[in-house]
Amino acid sequence: MHELRERMAAFGASVLSDAEVVALIIGTNADPALGRRVLDAVGTPHGLLSRRLRELSGIPGIGPQRAQRLMAAIELGRRAAVAMEPGRPLMSAGDVADRLARLKSEPVEQFVAISVNARNRVLGEWTVATGWESGVNLTPRQVFVLLMKEGASRVLLAHNHPSGDPTPSPEDVRFTQRLVEAARTLDIRVLDHVIVASGGFASIREQVREMEFG
Repeated sequence: MHELRERMAAFGASVLSDAEVVALIIGTNADPALGRRVLDAVGTPHGLLSRRLRELSGIPGIGPQRAQRLMAAIELGRRAAVAMEPGRPLMSAGDVADRLARLKSEPVEQFVAISVNARNRVLGEWTVATGWESGVNLTPRQVFVLLMKEGASRVLLAHNHPSGDPTPSPEDVRFTQRLVEAARTLDIRVLDHVIVASGGFASIREQVREMEFG
């Protein structure tokens, strides 16, 4: 482990193998062999994105604490990869889909909230929840506790369909209606709910005309 740190200090993290990076993240007593064991279990570093805490904890030699450390590092990397472009207004569902193009290749559903100002320029972006291939376990309360904490007053909501089909499901429409109604009582404007997929994108605001968005 000391040798790994010296090499990273001298040449940067890019010279380390995937297994060595994992080993550094999960703790001072770990070694590349344990990093390789993690990668053997998930396939590739990208496979870590869809693993839950219990799955990672079950890998021999990992346990809950190391799994939490690894998941925290993955989430930090995910957030760092989000390009914050406060000067670019999000004027359409297509603009939202372009900003969240990374979700097209995600193997599990993610629900994202984007706060914008009166000119639709981005103030903040958050991944509210991550689920599984066919859904995400989320309540309006979880969404709005975060938005109120962040002081958001105008928001664009989005999630991905790993299936590749962006068509809103009946569940998508019902959940969006609940979100819009809850937002209204909190004086938060929901501008749209956009679904992103490898096969394109869809705007619930445009497809469900009878729904009264903010």
